[in-house]
Amino acid sequence: MLKMKGVTGLYRKVYKCIVEQSRCSVCCSQNNDLCLQVPKYTLPFLSRNIKCFSSAKVEQHTTYDVLNVCDRRDGDTGAEDSPSEVNGETRYPLSNSCTEDLSTYAPYFKPAFNFAAYVNKSPTLQQLVKLGVDLHRIEKSRNSPEYILQLDFERDMSKHIRFLHDVGVPPDALGAFITKNPYIFKENLDDLSTRLNYLQYKKFTADGIARIVTTNPYWLMFSTKRIDRRLGHFQKTYNLSGSELRMLAQKQPKLITYNLHKVKESTFAIKEEMGFSDEELKKMLLSTPRLWIISQKSLLSRFHFVHNVMKVPHEQIAASSKILTCREFRVRQRHLFLVALNRAQYNPKKESYVSLEKLVSGTDTEFCDTVAKASIQTYNEFLKTLC
Repeated sequence: MLKMKGVTGLYRKVYKCIVEQSRCSVCCSQNNDLCLQVPKYTLPFLSRNIKCFSSAKVEQHTTYDVLNVCDRRDGDTGAEDSPSEVNGETRYPLSNSCTEDLSTYAPYFKPAFNFAAYVNKSPTLQQLVKLGVDLHRIEKSRNSPEYILQLDFERDMSKHIRFLHDVGVPPDALGAFITKNPYIFKENLDDLSTRLNYLQYKKFTADGIARIVTTNPYWLMFSTKRIDRRLGHFQKTYNLSGSELRMLAQKQPKLITYNLHKVKESTFAIKEEMGFSDEELKKMLLSTPRLWIISQKSLLSRFHFVHNVMKVPHEQIAASSKILTCREFRVRQRHLFLVALNRAQYNPKKESYVSLEKLVSGTDTEFCDTVAKASIQTYNEFLKTLC
């Protein structure tokens, strides 16, 4: 059986010899009309272009002969290519008939799973690295590596980067922006300018626009119609004024472009399941809009502990809604430590009042010094007693 293992580099020569019908002097000299062919199982991509011939003829040649046949052409009969007898078989030495350097036509890139194989030969990737782009995060995104490798930095990227800089994105934040949204280079610059003009028309300040674009790189991917519908939804649903709407967009730009279905689910959970009023809902939205983009299950669990275990009323939670953004285990540990010290008093009208914001803010050392009035060693020993 003919073995072609390890001869992948000569597939092009086989193709030229067979598909372009270049007659091999070896086989044709032995049989006028027969030319050595390569079986289908060795070169699947040539199977449609190759006509098979006598299988007995294939078995007469070894892999060494096939490689020589692919390099030989009619008229190439130099002394160095003369056949020799080895163990009763005719052997033909390897000859490199192609003397032209083909490396300049295209870079030879082997298939790779990351950008590491391309960085040294890709000026585009080198420029992105200089900007601080995390290529390892982009290559994890589906279809992003193929898209980035097709771009030219000067032709496809430089104008967009200048636009972002003019909008107000700091130079040290350009890398993070491109890392999160490499598809910004697909957008037309005229469309980006139109979306920027829309924010200016809605009386957003220059600093506010810069914060929106920097904090939420996907904002500019939304058309003006979609952004207008999103802003209108928040304004009507939560009864916001123009200034309140602008403050919300600047404080949490991600919320405006977030999945509206999840936003509505969070609104239902806060209003119907937790029992907050419309005024308290609006107050929480403006003070802590992050509540609308965190897990609904985690939000309900945190509220249950604060309201039912710590006995904090709705009005106080709405006034200090930051406590719902803190992880439940941290609130639980600190609350139980205050209970052990008999200092768990959250009513602002009584003595030894403990603020909910101070309860969840700061390091453990700061909590022990300012709130618990105990040493950090005592707190650490207490944590060991918890299950």
